[in-house]
Amino acid sequence: MPFISRFLFVVYPFACLAGFVLAEEPTKIAGETMGTTYHISWINNDSKPDEIQQLVDARLIQINKLMSTYDPDSELSRFNKSTQTDWFPVSEETATVVQAALEISKVSEGAFDPTVGRLVRLWNFGSGPHTDEPPTDEEIQKALKSVGYKLINVRKEPPAISKSNPDAELDLSAIAKGFGVDVVFELLHDQGIENCMVEIGGEVRAAGTKNGIPWTIAIERPESLTQSLHAKVELTDEALATSGNYRNYFVKDEVRYSHTIDPRTGKPVTHQLASVSIVAKDCMRADAWATTLMVLGSEEGLKLAETNHLSAYLLERSGDNFRELASSDVAGKFVKFTQAETEKKNSMSPILTTFLLAAAVFAIALVGLAAGVILSNKTLKGSCGGIAGTKDEQGNSICELCTTPPEECDQFKEKLREQLKANSKD
Repeated sequence: MPFISRFLFVVYPFACLAGFVLAEEPTKIAGETMGTTYHISWINNDSKPDEIQQLVDARLIQINKLMSTYDPDSELSRFNKSTQTDWFPVSEETATVVQAALEISKVSEGAFDPTVGRLVRLWNFGSGPHTDEPPTDEEIQKALKSVGYKLINVRKEPPAISKSNPDAELDLSAIAKGFGVDVVFELLHDQGIENCMVEIGGEVRAAGTKNGIPWTIAIERPESLTQSLHAKVELTDEALATSGNYRNYFVKDEVRYSHTIDPRTGKPVTHQLASVSIVAKDCMRADAWATTLMVLGSEEGLKLAETNHLSAYLLERSGDNFRELASSDVAGKFVKFTQAETEKKNSMSPILTTFLLAAAVFAIALVGLAAGVILSNKTLKGSCGGIAGTKDEQGNSICELCTTPPEECDQFKEKLREQLKANSKD
């Protein structure tokens, strides 16, 4: 079950591995977790990938069972449903994440707030039914009464959390994915793997080097209709998290509503900041700080980054282009791709190509559905109608290139299912 809202970072990580010629090919494993995917690479010929993957999957399932807001039986969901204001016993992991969230909330004066989930749902993001209708001011003010990080308390011994308002809820979506990266990272370290890269839904942590060179991560250009690379950064014993608002939004009456909700106002942000990348020692805090700066916008965000010595890289919309901003702690660390590099690495830049690929995906899915795959209640592998194994000319998976989030694919398939059932009755 996913931690995250319906489009946010579900299938399009903001960071991806940049390819290089290696002296020793890394061992790689991949899988699904938290409503997105994970990719892990390491240099260690003695390790057993199958055993490592079993350990990783088991640990991620455990974290999901603690902090998912989509799982009604998770530790966090049970806390949210409780109307008691006394201490609610939780795991050490949940207490750790909540404590970190509250610390960043305090420093940011509420720009980051783990109780924002009610507002996220109100604006048609996150779990629950969606209407694509903006809420009224009255509904926003009502929701704000149970939003505020000061309503939550945490203790470490014994681990427990509490709320002073019975209606307050916790949503750790903006920090738990980064925590998941850290957990897997430590698991690999415990297995004797020193040179590795862990990525979950675009959040990354790297250790050591890849055959003597730093792990090089690419940052995506923040555009909603294309998928291309903008800059790259080298990581050695560091984490990287990127937050953006360019794919997860809805439009109503020609007004664009971003998924990035300001907890202080209860409304989506309206500034021109498109994405924020944070480099930090751990991914949990990098994840939370990236969201924080996205809420604040370029000017306030950069000021907060300087005050707290954050390594922040910001991309702000400027007409048809983007203006790069960086805190002094990260100046020069992010290197913009040259046009030649971009053309070489990007296979999905033109909007037309994106459209044609999406059309091909849906056409193939339609054929499969018409053949009775869905009507026979069989599971289609992957989010692109069961064609995850199909490759393009460069050997990339079609589903990796598809710019449609998995929820939209699910909605598409559901409509086809209903159509086919209706036709079968005629």
